[in-house]
Amino acid sequence: MTKGARTREQIIESIAPLFNTRGFDGTSFADLCEATGLSKGALYGNFASKDELALAAFHYTIGQMRAACNEYVVGSTNKKKLIGFLEFFTTYVIHPPVKGGCPLLNTAVEADDYRTSMKKAVTHELEKTVLFIVQLMDAGKKAGEFRADIKSREMALFFLCSVEGAIMYSRVSSSEEAMKAVVKNIKGVIDSFSNT
Repeated sequence: MTKGARTREQIIESIAPLFNTRGFDGTSFADLCEATGLSKGALYGNFASKDELALAAFHYTIGQMRAACNEYVVGSTNKKKLIGFLEFFTTYVIHPPVKGGCPLLNTAVEADDYRTSMKKAVTHELEKTVLFIVQLMDAGKKAGEFRADIKSREMALFFLCSVEGAIMYSRVSSSEEAMKAVVKNIKGVIDSFSNT
């Protein structure tokens, strides 16, 4: 890795919690300079704009979330992997790998309201998550673990939207209660269409 690439990586690691916690408007250049120990000019020497910084921070935070989630998505069956994916969120919701909570939820609110430049990135990451669930469901159907008549995409959207709503409630209430309730009920749905 070149020195320039290492510097960019260090900048992103330093600023990701700021954007994920405070949002785009709540994060000033003074905050970014303080977090990185660099001047505004040095930041602009590595990134063309605050928008580019925010996008890089978003991708970094998503990467940290996915890496942490992958540790839970284990097991000998697709059902176990799907359950592990859901169980990840019961821990993640209060103790995320990057301070501030879910980058999808946090950035989606801003992207929907006024930072439309981030809509494409957020939509892409949401769709990646839905596709991941769909792949587990389809593999489970092919392996005979799940009923063949289950609509994988509909279930994936239901699971993800339920989890994201529980993240919002749990973060605001500082309680895992909502997430535990959602995961428990989704597990019941999974059991209802499981063949095992």
